[in-house]
Amino acid sequence: MKKLLVLLLLALLMLPLLAAAEDAPTIDIGTLTPVELPAQPEALRSALYCGPTQGSYRSGEVMLDTAEPFVYFGQYDCWAMVAPGTLEDMGPIGWVEAAAFVAPYEPLLSFDDALAVMIEDDATLTDTPFAGEPNVLCVLPRGETVTLLAQYEGWGYVQTELDGKPIRAFIPLSTIL
Repeated sequence: MKKLLVLLLLALLMLPLLAAAEDAPTIDIGTLTPVELPAQPEALRSALYCGPTQGSYRSGEVMLDTAEPFVYFGQYDCWAMVAPGTLEDMGPIGWVEAAAFVAPYEPLLSFDDALAVMIEDDATLTDTPFAGEPNVLCVLPRGETVTLLAQYEGWGYVQTELDGKPIRAFIPLSTIL
């Protein structure tokens, strides 16, 4: 009888642990938190790269014009992650040299909790995840490994290579879960 009571007590103590395990997210990774910035007093046009270096892939001749409102995700080294437009109507997400504008603060993007993940279903890599029809940079095949840097509204922000150059862009989280 004592053994049965001990087992019952242990089972009751483990119930919260089991419930917490079921509620836990499947990927523990940082979340991007963009803010909208107004047009800058000293307007500049800057090349938008798909990564925080001039050696990163570029999608066409996309530019950030700071004479217009834009979205700011944060800063990594001397580069800023941005997108032309507003939070409701965001253009391509990429990187410009941080000296291109004055940010009200410098949230640092460290991507310290990045992890290697495998693509489970073919994944469209895009720099415009919130467009009606996202700009397809390429399709990553099932089985390819990428580095998951962060997440934002159902999208994984990943790093891989395209045409021999480093690229950071978005894939649907559902393709890696």
